[in-house]
Amino acid sequence: MGSTKIEAPEARNYAKETEDTLRAQVKLAPELYAAEEKFRGKYAQLDVDIAKRISPQLLDIYESTQPRLAAMDRQTLSDQRAADISDIERLGPRARDAMRAADPEKAALMDELNQQALSDLKLGGRLNAGEQRQLSQAARGAQAARGFGYGINDAAIESWAQLQGGTQRRRERQGFAQSMVGLSQQTQGDPFMAILGRPSNISPAMAGGVLGQAQGFNPGQMFSPESQYAGDIYNQQWQGELAARTATAANRAAISGAMIGAVGSIGGGFASKCWVAREVFGNDNPQWLAFFDWKETKAPKWFKKLYNSFGERFAKFISNKPKLKKLIKTWMEDKING
Repeated sequence: MGSTKIEAPEARNYAKETEDTLRAQVKLAPELYAAEEKFRGKYAQLDVDIAKRISPQLLDIYESTQPRLAAMDRQTLSDQRAADISDIERLGPRARDAMRAADPEKAALMDELNQQALSDLKLGGRLNAGEQRQLSQAARGAQAARGFGYGINDAAIESWAQLQGGTQRRRERQGFAQSMVGLSQQTQGDPFMAILGRPSNISPAMAGGVLGQAQGFNPGQMFSPESQYAGDIYNQQWQGELAARTATAANRAAISGAMIGAVGSIGGGFASKCWVAREVFGNDNPQWLAFFDWKETKAPKWFKKLYNSFGERFAKFISNKPKLKKLIKTWMEDKING
């Protein structure tokens, strides 16, 4: 009877599998290149031909559906904008008042700064008396330092300085007002963000598709020693061998169990009289059945008669003598194995 022990297949050798896979790929590379060179252009041309036949039909579909899709898109955007404006009109003042009430000191400070910015912005490029006098004195001083007096040209330069000063002052006031707009939004909150969850001014990002198109011309990795296909083959082979060995062991165990069950069903038959072999090997070990077969078919007649007559008493005699049972077991195994 064979052993029912399951033996695992040999351990997989990663280095050898990788080397074999890579060598196979390199070996077939010329044939693969020749096939690609021969057929890839044909497949590409086939795609182009199909596109030529299908494109007019697609354009007809787009032409018939695009107006409806555009109308649906416009209606959706319009409804969304109307809902947003309605929310801002209804909740905007409440949101602003809540933010101001949360920090009244900061709200008062921002009101004062905004009032100053608005007053300055209304003045535009006008200069007050002190600023005009300062610019005039600066222009006259510069002319005197260069050795000029006060004539028509000097008056023109002084007027030009006044004009430049007004322009500079207007830009400063505009810059202050713009900074106050941003500061107010930062400190008092953006009602669009507070209510709609998005800022009032969103800069759309440009979608860059050039890089993705360029990557399409990259042939990719030509050879991969860790090929998925090769790995699947190795795994399936290993699993198949393990499954086969498991099935073989299961079959052997089933046959042994069936034989033991059959002997048990015989009850008081001849096999049940094989006392010594069962004592030596154990009732669950099919080896005693093999010795029973040897005794019945190959043993000398005198041994068979002696065994059948005194076997039961001899089995009881050796039941508590392990060394003697070991010697008898070795002798029986020799007879079983011929």
